[in-house]
Amino acid sequence: MEIEYIYTKLEKQVDQAAVKLSRSRVTQIRFSNNIIDISNEWNEESASVFLSKNGRTFLFDLRNERDLERIMPRSLSALEKIEKNGDFVSLNDKKNSYRKKMMNDKRLREIEGQEFVNNFIDAVKPFVRRVGGVFYKKEIEEEIRTPFNSGTERQFGIEFVSRAFDNNDYPVQTSFATSTDADLTVLMKQEEAVLNLAMKVNNIKEGKEGKYNVIFSPLCFASLVSYTIPMASAFQIDSGMSMFAGRMGEKVGSSSLTVYDDPSDDGMFNSKTFDDEGSPAKKTPVIEKGIVKNFLHNFSTSRKYNVETTGNAGIVSPNPWQISVEPGNEEIDDMISSTKKGLFINNTWYTRFQDYREGILSTIPRDGIFYIENGEIKESWGGIRISDSLLHIYKNIEGMSRETNKVKWWDETMFTKTPFVSVADVNISRSR
Repeated sequence: MEIEYIYTKLEKQVDQAAVKLSRSRVTQIRFSNNIIDISNEWNEESASVFLSKNGRTFLFDLRNERDLERIMPRSLSALEKIEKNGDFVSLNDKKNSYRKKMMNDKRLREIEGQEFVNNFIDAVKPFVRRVGGVFYKKEIEEEIRTPFNSGTERQFGIEFVSRAFDNNDYPVQTSFATSTDADLTVLMKQEEAVLNLAMKVNNIKEGKEGKYNVIFSPLCFASLVSYTIPMASAFQIDSGMSMFAGRMGEKVGSSSLTVYDDPSDDGMFNSKTFDDEGSPAKKTPVIEKGIVKNFLHNFSTSRKYNVETTGNAGIVSPNPWQISVEPGNEEIDDMISSTKKGLFINNTWYTRFQDYREGILSTIPRDGIFYIENGEIKESWGGIRISDSLLHIYKNIEGMSRETNKVKWWDETMFTKTPFVSVADVNISRSR
């Protein structure tokens, strides 16, 4: 598809139009029970089209340029009939320029997926009962065109998730995602990462309810912030579905906690130079030293809040791009050895909110729950649930590691860079 062709067809029919064209190539290698079972490759192209006329707005998607002649009349007809959108002001009407991405991925591109996965399996399977996971190699090109701006950008990256099971079928999991050759050493040592966790498994028991000091792994803490930072969207604030509503400038975490939406980090896969309406994407502190610093805006919400856009369009709803949590200065081994009674939680899923405004949630830990007593891992647990609130967890942060990890897993985590995080008095209940 040609973006200029689509835009030209639409621009004279409406007040404003925006087109985003995406082309992607994805290689997937999936493995289970110590063998590769699926190898896929997808080449996809799609366009997202936004229309505005007389205060009304409409969006539609295209998979084929030929469909435009059929879809366009229907869309224009719908645009005449729907209610006016009082939240939409305009696309960003300033002519913008964009930074140049710093791409450093030559050696990553040379990695052959099946060879990588087979080498990983061969290194791990002598020490565990079975191992599975998924390898992705992704390349995306995006173009935008609005009445005021146009731009093109590319991104390449690798994601790798592994899950290993011991003879008792107790699982542990690792995740890593990168877009830079600078991380090649870490990527090539993923077998060490999963075996390091697998070797910790011992004395498997059902977990006990109570209040515990918890060390969250980067994978687990990434899950928590991946539910948190989207709530900084001005759309979520206005919808009342956010723990940030009414808390601008207030304390929501310990002074150790600083969290950014950081599309400027080109070493992560979802880095951006522009958003969906042509505003420059930029690093934005959402929480700074525990204080709510910024909401995330597109051009229209920024006008409503009388601030500058943060470059986070979604034209309808602003959204974060990728998350970065500022590290601390502790070593993970010291964090464990200084824990008198607590847990190391490696991963979590099935996160559900009882109250978005207060951040009250429950989530089920998995893939490595280790009970620590007097600085030593004594037991491996299952069957527990974190029943707490994000506000309580963030305010009770006591330490962060110097080490960080870049993760992406399924829909549970956004692309996130975060350290290990220790939190006091986390409420643990039973999940079964």
